[in-house]
Amino acid sequence: MCLGWNACHKRLTSPDRVVDIERESTMKKNSSNILLRFLGTLFLVAAIMKAHELLTVPVANQDIWSYRPFLIFQVECELALGILLLSGLFKRLAWMATLACFGLFCCVTLYKGLTGAASCGCFGRVHVDPWITLFAVDLPVVGLLLFFRPSHILRQLQCSWFQGLRLVRLLSRTVSSVWCIPGRPVHLSLILNRLSASVVSLRSVLTSIVIVLTMGITTPILAFNKPAPVTAEYTVLKPQTWQDKELPVLDHIDIGDQLRQGMWLVLLYHHDCPDCQDVMPEYKRIAQELGGDQGFLNVAFVELAPYEQDSSTDDRSCVWGRMLDVKQWLVTTPVVVLLTDAQVRQVWEKETVPDFEAVLAYL
Repeated sequence: MCLGWNACHKRLTSPDRVVDIERESTMKKNSSNILLRFLGTLFLVAAIMKAHELLTVPVANQDIWSYRPFLIFQVECELALGILLLSGLFKRLAWMATLACFGLFCCVTLYKGLTGAASCGCFGRVHVDPWITLFAVDLPVVGLLLFFRPSHILRQLQCSWFQGLRLVRLLSRTVSSVWCIPGRPVHLSLILNRLSASVVSLRSVLTSIVIVLTMGITTPILAFNKPAPVTAEYTVLKPQTWQDKELPVLDHIDIGDQLRQGMWLVLLYHHDCPDCQDVMPEYKRIAQELGGDQGFLNVAFVELAPYEQDSSTDDRSCVWGRMLDVKQWLVTTPVVVLLTDAQVRQVWEKETVPDFEAVLAYL
């Protein structure tokens, strides 16, 4: 038994085995550095694309995912983390921050995928399916970060914690000694030596300056330069201003001629909007109960781009139409409009969209 243990110990401690272990550790360290710098570049690219979207396309400001201050905060955090990762400084802190970010990204993309969102929102105006982002980017990155983690990170954190406690203890002893015995600044010299040994390098100072300047320049630019509500590429629809007017988008609806006569209940929707999918069965019921040849209220479903690939339906109790794809129509759906001879009598948005009983009571 002893001979077997000695032989095994000798193999593990042989010069060739030690060289192999050192080589493997060096390769893993280099791979970790490459991964962190690649993720730093990815953070910067994503931040630039989101900033471009904020400067060129209005946001809805309806929820946390479309709230402009939150999006600006997200851009600044990604810029700062990207610069930190590219600098190669504070690798363990950068590794932990990156792992926390991608763990949070996994939760967000999973939520958006389950709720049917068309885009994960990670790359600005470039729309990527949340499931693709989750399984092709977020989860693989988390796995790579865990595999190529900095060596002995837990032990290093523990050592840093104890060193911090020792430094606090030394500071308290210094203050007490200087306060009680002014003629004996012995501990003060010790603490100065410790502090001089941990002076921040020039690269750290320059990196900090770059991060502060970048955030200080980009934050006001994003905060005070909002895009115009109407351009040749898009139009921001404001349903709250339609009351008692002719429906302003009537000429851009393919069934607009039908909507100009009679009483209509029009539902503007996106096919990938969960709230829209929740209310559509209720409005089909309204069409069946109050519409048709014997009814007095017609119901129309108007889809906004991007269109559903297969939007055919056998339900003939209501009329199906689309907003013309001549530009991008920006509005938070669902929106319900009550028309009488093309005149808007009432508008309901998102949380205020009425059910069957509420429509009947209003009529």
